[in-house]
Amino acid sequence: MRRIALILIVLILGACEASLLPEDPNSTPEENFQSLAETVGEKYSFFELKDIDWESSSNFYRQRLSPDMSDEALFEVLDSLLYILRDGHVNLVAPFNLSRNWSWYLEAPENFRDDILERHYLANDYLVVGGFRCRYLRDSIAYIHYNSFSASFSEAQIESIFRFIAPAKGLILDLRNNGGGSLNNTYRLAGRFISSNVQALISDEKTGPGPNDFGKATSLTIPALGDYPFLKPVVLLTNRRCYSATNTFTAISKSFNHFYHLGDTTGGGGGIPIDYELPNGWRYRFSATRSFTPDGFNIELGLPPDSAFNLDPLLLQQGTDQYIEAALDYLD
Repeated sequence: MRRIALILIVLILGACEASLLPEDPNSTPEENFQSLAETVGEKYSFFELKDIDWESSSNFYRQRLSPDMSDEALFEVLDSLLYILRDGHVNLVAPFNLSRNWSWYLEAPENFRDDILERHYLANDYLVVGGFRCRYLRDSIAYIHYNSFSASFSEAQIESIFRFIAPAKGLILDLRNNGGGSLNNTYRLAGRFISSNVQALISDEKTGPGPNDFGKATSLTIPALGDYPFLKPVVLLTNRRCYSATNTFTAISKSFNHFYHLGDTTGGGGGIPIDYELPNGWRYRFSATRSFTPDGFNIELGLPPDSAFNLDPLLLQQGTDQYIEAALDYLD
């Protein structure tokens, strides 16, 4: 009993001590707002590309602050400010909510139906390997759908896939609805489509508040990988839900002469996000780098295809995916 009593005394004293501590002045709504506005204003990489006046926007939303506002009300103000960046890599994380901007794909046609793919093209005769679904379609044309660059794969797995498709006369690489994931997986997959190293992207990082305050640009070289490089014609299928790492893969593929890009413009997401913490402990992230194809095209807003069109809903109801059919015709 004496031991229990001593523990209770310690806990009570600790609680009393904590209650006497002054509140952190940096946790006020104004201080949290200022911390976010200053950091994003200095480090976000796409103000000029998107024609955003961050100072004016910050001043507008600052007027909605009040000293006694609730956490939920503060979150709404910060969320509204971040939303103007029109960036799927921008998030604010509080214990009770997650801010996000998905308008980059919500306003676009879906241009993909997984049930149509399963029932009318993959059927029961396909391989499942590390996030990849693979089979042969008509006339020795191989087909691969990769659902997420977050789906990891071993070297043995990716080697087995490219050994499987090696005899094909052409390949349909379907990345629709692949929202991104690991850039390392992006590079590892891209390296299977070349026989020698290829310079594919140029990137730099925002280093100061000025519109042109960027660090020294660095180039990304993709190394050739594996024993079965696929150098025959490839049709790449994308829709607007191809984001981040998938957008990067599409940009890299623009340096591959044997690729033909078909479908809808990718969703974008060309900056690598960095994480920060507000004085009140909430986390947020935003894009702090930018990337360009070797010819100078900024990939943040997406990569347009060589052939663009939307799927016909009536044909989808009949089980026909026009993207796959057009790819088959191209490779036939």
